[in-house]
Amino acid sequence: MQTSSERAQRRASPRSRQRGAAGVFLIISLLLLVPILALALNIGQLYYAQRDLEKQATLAALSATQVASGCANDGVPGRLAAVTAEVLRIIAANNRGDAAGAAALLASGINDSPGVELGRIDVVGGLRRFVPLVDGNPTINAVRINLTRPQPAPFLRPLGSVFGTGNLYASATAQQAAIGTFNVGSGLLSLNGGIVNGLLGGLLCAPGDVTCQNKIVSLNVVSGTQGLVNTQISLGQLATALGVSVEDLSDPVTLAAQTPILSELLGGLVGALGDTASSSVVGLVQGLANAASNPREVPLGRLLGVVDGLGGDTPIINLFDLLIAAGQATVADPTGVTPINLPINLNVPGVANVATFINVLEPPQFGIGRPGQAEAKTAQIRLLVRIEAGGILNGLLGAINSLLNGLLSVLGSLVGLKTTVSVVPPPLNLGIDVQVAGGAATLERLQCPTSGRADPIAHLNARTATATVAVGTFSGAASSAPTLNTATNSFPIAAIGIDASCVGVKLGSLCLGLNLGTTNVSVGLGLTGIGVGATSPAALAPVTSFTPVTLAESRLQPVFIADGVPPQSPVAANPQTISAPTTVNISLNVTNKQTGTGLVGVLTGLVSNLLTGIVNLLNPLLSLVNGLTTSLIDPLLSLLGIQLGTATVTMNAVQTGQPQLISTCLPGTALCP
Repeated sequence: MQTSSERAQRRASPRSRQRGAAGVFLIISLLLLVPILALALNIGQLYYAQRDLEKQATLAALSATQVASGCANDGVPGRLAAVTAEVLRIIAANNRGDAAGAAALLASGINDSPGVELGRIDVVGGLRRFVPLVDGNPTINAVRINLTRPQPAPFLRPLGSVFGTGNLYASATAQQAAIGTFNVGSGLLSLNGGIVNGLLGGLLCAPGDVTCQNKIVSLNVVSGTQGLVNTQISLGQLATALGVSVEDLSDPVTLAAQTPILSELLGGLVGALGDTASSSVVGLVQGLANAASNPREVPLGRLLGVVDGLGGDTPIINLFDLLIAAGQATVADPTGVTPINLPINLNVPGVANVATFINVLEPPQFGIGRPGQAEAKTAQIRLLVRIEAGGILNGLLGAINSLLNGLLSVLGSLVGLKTTVSVVPPPLNLGIDVQVAGGAATLERLQCPTSGRADPIAHLNARTATATVAVGTFSGAASSAPTLNTATNSFPIAAIGIDASCVGVKLGSLCLGLNLGTTNVSVGLGLTGIGVGATSPAALAPVTSFTPVTLAESRLQPVFIADGVPPQSPVAANPQTISAPTTVNISLNVTNKQTGTGLVGVLTGLVSNLLTGIVNLLNPLLSLVNGLTTSLIDPLLSLLGIQLGTATVTMNAVQTGQPQLISTCLPGTALCP
């Protein structure tokens, strides 16, 4: 029989067994929790290692792009070695000075892409994409950093089979806006109304469209030109005029496809000007748009160059230069086969008919872009002048005879003196070709604002436009722009013979008088031309005075407008001009050649007086040709943005700011080609 204590012990045994089972379960749970906790720790370890690697790639890219842009090193764009050194410095600084570890992160790169890449950002289908470029390429504007490191060792080594022993990858692409806009030209000091209307008629009107030309004349363009010059056009306004976005213009493919005809571009500008231009300027542009009949397209890509990254409110050019440049771009032909006939009236009734043509071999280009890349250029042109001067020969025979008789009458009646005069028949066709190699300005360096300097500093250089001059004769009508024959620059026009070998009575071969000699005078025209020689690029004074503006688009970098841009008054270094105005030198003069024994006695000085009289007879032609430089060539070149021997450079704006992270996609992947 069981005692009470035995019965109590028997009743307690199941509980004891339950407590023992719970302990075992707790131990087993703890054993299972350890790998789960280790797994969580390893996942966190991988996550933070990846985040740390991405952070290092981003910091390195943001710092390296400042070196590549030149903002961090006195405005000189950095080469690959300098950029790599900066990347290593940043990574080592974030790894407690571990230079070897920093180099190891860059060693293998990602998917055959090296650890440090220089390139540019292209916009493709509205998306920004990094395009690698070789070291030193002038279009470099971005840096891509590709880091690789082994995965950290698992918290529990048996979990290594779960996580593997692979690598972690991180890539960062950054870009810093360090962009300048500027232009090189002649400036506009004074304008000739006939030249302005004639040039615009040649550029804006279809060939032979007199109605269009008359409309342009009626607009009185000269009075409104100053307003056009003082109206600055921004990239955003140009995009609005074309009906596209600023980002579209940053895409070279899209920009190349923007080829409106002149009237469309002008009409679009009317709407884009808004409140930034006076009503008179808007009305003038509208009038030009209504008149323009030039059916050719404007290749804007050739005028603008690279505009990637430029803010929409950044001014790029004044309205007058844009108008002239757009017209030149429509007629540009590097072969020079088709000259444009300019309806410019320089004719002298009864003396000469003048035809003027231009060949635009290369259109101008606006300076837009980063240091070392951006270049502004004036147009390369060939100016042709064809002069039909045969009219002056028509009455020359009688005029010389009358002149000669008048001189002889002063000497009294000289018996036995014989004179002959002959004049070459028309035509007398003179031609001048002036071929101009455009001037250029380059943005060499761009120093970004710093904590100690509020404004950027722009460093530019420039070279002047040069010209060669060819003179000669031509066959056919001047209106067809015939090719010159430059084999000779001497043009005979008259032959005069004076025989005074027997002044008195001559009996057979016997002379009962005086022998005052004989002379034959060949009178001609000599035409010479001197061009302007080449000049080497010269450094300009740094542009240091800017005014910051706030852009409406917050994502864009700060913009600084250069002081001295019209309509502001010029400042010390903006605009600035190198060299001094040098003009083409054209000289038409009367030449003579004498043969015979020479006149003596009372006839001394006869030939000199005769030649003086002939020069006076030819003065209308001499004045016309010798005045072409000031009446036609210089004004026309100035309107085309060219002044020979001189380069006037205007800095418009600078866009700089903090580096921007463009992308973190891994090179070689589907989303990051």
